[in-house]
Amino acid sequence: MNEEVRKETKKSKNQFELEGNVANINEVFTNQNGKKALRFDLAQNDYENTIYIPIILRGELVNTYGNEMKKGDWIAVKGKISTYQKDVEKDGKTYKDKVIVMTGFEVTDKKNNKVYTSDGKVSELTKNNESKDKTEMER
Repeated sequence: MNEEVRKETKKSKNQFELEGNVANINEVFTNQNGKKALRFDLAQNDYENTIYIPIILRGELVNTYGNEMKKGDWIAVKGKISTYQKDVEKDGKTYKDKVIVMTGFEVTDKKNNKVYTSDGKVSELTKNNESKDKTEMER
């Protein structure tokens, strides 16, 4: 997550953080805007029932984390949620529908101690669960 988005997300109450296992990984696809995207489900146990939360990685996260993701990996995802209107056609009629978008996305791969951000950066996870940029660590 770039610094500007990180500051905005920190100040905002509009933020989320989820943890769970990677499940049901789909193939990388190209969306209507010509950008790569990857859909998977985040599995969470909820009182003996497993719930699946659909997650879509976009942009640089597809190139960095998407190639390393494996079913069963325990990860944490966090970011900010926004919505926009979208026309949806159903039964020959057009309806307005809201779409939920997760921005400023960050994935923490706890198995490999890495943090992947939406701007394409990969950093190591330190002992106190803070990320250190690899370039910062090399200094």
